[in-house]
Amino acid sequence: AVPLFLSELAPTKICGALNISFQLFITIGILIANLVNYWASNIHPYGWRISLGLAGIPALVLCFGSFAICETPTSLIERNKVEKGRKILRKIRGVDNVDDEFNSIVNACEMARQVKQPFRKMMKPASRPPLVIAILLQVFQQFTGINAIMFYAPVLFQTVGFGNDAALLSSVITGAINVLSTFVSIYLVDKAGRKILLLEACVQMLLTQVHF
Repeated sequence: AVPLFLSELAPTKICGALNISFQLFITIGILIANLVNYWASNIHPYGWRISLGLAGIPALVLCFGSFAICETPTSLIERNKVEKGRKILRKIRGVDNVDDEFNSIVNACEMARQVKQPFRKMMKPASRPPLVIAILLQVFQQFTGINAIMFYAPVLFQTVGFGNDAALLSSVITGAINVLSTFVSIYLVDKAGRKILLLEACVQMLLTQVHF
């Protein structure tokens, strides 16, 4: 829900950077989790309970913080709450004159309402290439194994001969590189474009895996 929320709120010129900021905070969270695990591993025998319990803090912040978040103007207008959508848009942009952006959202919602049977149209020959590409991008992203590496990094490092502390510290280093790489993406995404970043990342992964 968060990338969709950001895409409906962000100004066009920084939309890409804001969406990657979402990924940035995920990587920062992973890094903090690795640091907590490394610290808690030396507390016996309750270290794992402390590590697991501390995860409840950001969960509570997210839960209660969700009550303070306003609806997006697009969502409100789609549900025929037009004036409320205009009010929220003014609040978000911090100016009274939002007519151009408001009218563009209204027009987009009107056009969306005119589309009948969207799933059937999505399966038509003209729509299949972007649909297949979108699905395969996600599938191959998982096939790279990055989620397994991030989730089970300590176990993976232990299987190649690292000790317990060294495995946890290696996970911290992996998380730190993840954060730094995301900063690079934020800086370049709206300048170089998405395709260049994707191709560059693929080359990096290929060279690294061939090296090992």
